[in-house]
Amino acid sequence: MKYLGILFGLMVIVSCQQNKKTSTPTETTTAKVYSPPQAPTVLTSPEDQNTYVFDHYWDNYNFQDTLLSLNPEYSEQAIVNYINMMKFVDEKKFNDGLEDLFNQAKIEPKTFQYLTTTMDRYLGDPNSPLRNDILYEGFILNLLKTDKLTEALTIKYKTLLPMVQKNKPGTKAADFKFLKDDATFSSLYEEKADWIFLFFYEPGCSSCADAIEALKDYQPFNALIDSGKLKVLAIYPDGNRDLWDDYKAEIPENWINGLDEEQYIVNKGIYQIKATPTIYLLDQHKNVLLKDANLDEVAKYLKI
Repeated sequence: MKYLGILFGLMVIVSCQQNKKTSTPTETTTAKVYSPPQAPTVLTSPEDQNTYVFDHYWDNYNFQDTLLSLNPEYSEQAIVNYINMMKFVDEKKFNDGLEDLFNQAKIEPKTFQYLTTTMDRYLGDPNSPLRNDILYEGFILNLLKTDKLTEALTIKYKTLLPMVQKNKPGTKAADFKFLKDDATFSSLYEEKADWIFLFFYEPGCSSCADAIEALKDYQPFNALIDSGKLKVLAIYPDGNRDLWDDYKAEIPENWINGLDEEQYIVNKGIYQIKATPTIYLLDQHKNVLLKDANLDEVAKYLKI
């Protein structure tokens, strides 16, 4: 999890310069970076430019050239850049783009395997900075439509899908009870505010500590808390009372610090917490606004 204002600056930028087409294996092995087509100069808005590049991203890519498609220096960065663009197109364009990509890639089984395995790792791995359940759900749904998966992979993705779909934006967040610092119990739905910042953490997690440090000194965030419009609900879901007690001093005083002593969240799987911190933003009715978000996404949504 990155500090506010830094994450987007660290995103990989898509190259604007095209590579010349190559015609021999010797020449193709020297290429290091894949370059998608440039947006026409008549498109001046960033949105139109991004849409054009997303639509035509793979036009210069030879899916049957395994010397390149299996070369991480060439293909992995291309995949990362494409994933970075996914968040900025609408759902239909995103799904159309993935469907077209998989249809092109499956012509060459080795390319298809490398591409889908790499995308899975970046979108689904708990330690990936690009993990995103919204994009991962679309990835799984489109992948299952290809009919190019082994039986084992088909079972894997069909099993994963309902887990990824839990607590999606636009749905009601699952309720749970928790123990508070004052030894009383509360629940998610008992906490009232215009927005609930739900922060699943683990004592000793360095990324959690970084996020807490970034937020506790961030004046616009604290102003919303002070106004009563925002409540921060920090939940330790793994139930270890001793660890929770020892870590209390690290949680800001204007946050609600909770313990799921019965491990209901984990045992019932009502939230998929693949890594900590896992952050949700909810509205006053407990509708999910942001799922597995980063701090910049929350700040942008809250306009702070």
